[in-house]
Amino acid sequence: MVSMSQSEQEVVIRRSPRFLRFFILGIVLGILVALILTFAFPNTSKFTLAQIFGFLVIICGAVGGTLGLVFALILDRIWSKRTIVTTAEHEVEKS
Repeated sequence: MVSMSQSEQEVVIRRSPRFLRFFILGIVLGILVALILTFAFPNTSKFTLAQIFGFLVIICGAVGGTLGLVFALILDRIWSKRTIVTTAEHEVEKS
């Protein structure tokens, strides 16, 4: 004979952003900005274009990653106001 056991509990359902994805997207956008800035201005310094690009990748990548995380935190705060509390039923079969 198989018997069923049920239990109910309240659960909170809310959306949250994937922080790693926003961080990586910010870094990628920062690298694209670094590439644009490398070729946007004439090179009148003693550094090569590769060195300038490297410096800008470090700076713009860090700033882009930070801005991506800040944007994800803002979205998280906005979405946290839209939480739903509902009841979940858990069924367990006992044999």
